[in-house]
Amino acid sequence: MPRKKPQPAIHPFDQLHGTDTSGLIPGSVIADGTGVPVDELTAYYGIAPSILQGIIDLWMQHAAPQSPIERTVFLDVGAGKGRALLLASQHPFLRVEGVELNAELVRIATANIALWQHDPTANALAPLSLHHADATRHPLPSAPTLAFLFHPFELPILKRFLRHVETSQAAASHPFDLVYANSEHDSYLDRHPAFTRLWKGSIAMSPADHVADLEAIAEQKEYGSTGDELCAIYRFTGRHKD
Repeated sequence: MPRKKPQPAIHPFDQLHGTDTSGLIPGSVIADGTGVPVDELTAYYGIAPSILQGIIDLWMQHAAPQSPIERTVFLDVGAGKGRALLLASQHPFLRVEGVELNAELVRIATANIALWQHDPTANALAPLSLHHADATRHPLPSAPTLAFLFHPFELPILKRFLRHVETSQAAASHPFDLVYANSEHDSYLDRHPAFTRLWKGSIAMSPADHVADLEAIAEQKEYGSTGDELCAIYRFTGRHKD
């Protein structure tokens, strides 16, 4: 009798809401059809809810009074299946926007948003929208912005995104902050003349998130789980002229 194929681990967030944000999708799959070199993209993996909650809490401590959350747009850069979008909408942001280049991930995230908007347990406070676009070119919000990156791409694309931010902010007067989870390239941001680091450190997952993380990570061999994420918060301060 043939052995049944093991079912992929489903995060408790998806079990509760009926959404599809679980699983790890390698960069080679995400790059397909986008024209982006495979080695410039990382994998999709939904942020642990406790990590996102922790980094938003820390941002609120360091950002006020420059940009109150009620006047700030949460921008998920490389939104993937949309878990961060859904979680962020539980906070009173002005609105929550996502940008994703891969068409299949956009389809999944759009379906997740539709489920979320009709879910009485979602407790959403902010309106949601998703853009099928290149984050290094798509217009940035014309309001105070908190950009969220869960290490969606490698340094070449990160550099292009930061140039896009700098060009956009040259003609803008509103604040622009950036939270970077799994901050693999924080050293580049630390040296960037237009950004100032507000905070850096590790944020621990909740016990439930860590258990779910271990179950998901066990299904592949490329990544491990430590139960926390190195994160950093930056503010666009512009290049200082002597």
